[in-house]
Amino acid sequence: MKFTNQRVAILNFLKGNLNHPAVEEIYEEVKKSLPRITKATVYKNLNALVDNGFLKEVNLKGISRYEAKLEPHHHIICKTCGKIIDFESDELVEYSLEIIKNYKGFRIDRVETTFFGICNTCIAI
Repeated sequence: MKFTNQRVAILNFLKGNLNHPAVEEIYEEVKKSLPRITKATVYKNLNALVDNGFLKEVNLKGISRYEAKLEPHHHIICKTCGKIIDFESDELVEYSLEIIKNYKGFRIDRVETTFFGICNTCIAI
């Protein structure tokens, strides 16, 4: 895969961002350094980076959000504001793999669990 200026800018933004931004936020940020970039170009490059294993896509209520953290981890998502927090637990991965190891018809490659709840900020409102 060729690393164009657009792809490098997108990757650099996401590597420094733990908020799992959507396309609009990525576009607005990358546009600051590449003013001629289009939203279609951002979409195309995000898809290529996901397809080639450089990014992960997290889908929340039909909205794609992206992250550069490729190590196995889980997510906690606020049902009210949509905030996504990374959650790491080797024990959860091991437990999940133990439960599903005898499931017929699949070879499991990875485990990702998503927890849904309400964040402290939204609870306080």
